[in-house]
Amino acid sequence: MKPGEIGSWTAPDGLGYSGLRPVRLSGSGYALSVFALVFVIGGLLLGNFLWLKSRHESAQREELELEGARADATIVRLWRSGGEDSSRRMSYRFEIDGQVVTGSTKVPKRTWSTLRTGATIPVVYLPGDPAINYPEAWRRSVTPVFLAVLVPSMFGGFAALLGLTIMRQSRLLREGRPAPAVVVKTQRSDKAVVVTYEFRVLSGAVRKGRSSASGKSVPAEGSVLCVMYDPENPRRHAIYPFCLVKLEGVRRG
Repeated sequence: MKPGEIGSWTAPDGLGYSGLRPVRLSGSGYALSVFALVFVIGGLLLGNFLWLKSRHESAQREELELEGARADATIVRLWRSGGEDSSRRMSYRFEIDGQVVTGSTKVPKRTWSTLRTGATIPVVYLPGDPAINYPEAWRRSVTPVFLAVLVPSMFGGFAALLGLTIMRQSRLLREGRPAPAVVVKTQRSDKAVVVTYEFRVLSGAVRKGRSSASGKSVPAEGSVLCVMYDPENPRRHAIYPFCLVKLEGVRRG
């Protein structure tokens, strides 16, 4: 069966009239909107946390460099943490006024081969709080401040993509034109079924599209579906009904 050979076909309820259709979010649409909002809020909170963390670590490093006292520490342990890109780490301890203070830090690659368990290394510490300490041989690292901007931007960008998907479906359902489409091919994979279909636009041209279908409602080859397409740009089209938006007052069949 070809798009031009489709006999009597009637658009689903609510699609067979002109003008803007009343559209609202479906349950999945609401869930995706909440998910996008959580991403935005989570990104802002995480960005603020990274900003404060970077400022706090920078202030501690500056305080150590300006006011830190020196002591000799004994290396207690040297190890690598995790997989191929593992970090080199060291733990050490020293005494201040009879109090044993411990520390742990990453070790620069250039210094790693020079360290041995039981060896002594100089450290700097804050006299008022010896728990804040660091090896004198290299500068204390801090959380990069640009992460406070990058992370919220990444979260916000993902949320924007989700919102754009909802907006596209909403516009297509509100302003699009319905048309019958013939399924010409289905391809099954482990997680989805891809449906290839053809439909004829108002000008008479035949368009081809592809979309995924759930395993419970896989259309047979030769069957007829309803697609919605943008009259101004027929390349924008999708199988109806949509998963994120639906028509006001119309129940899905």
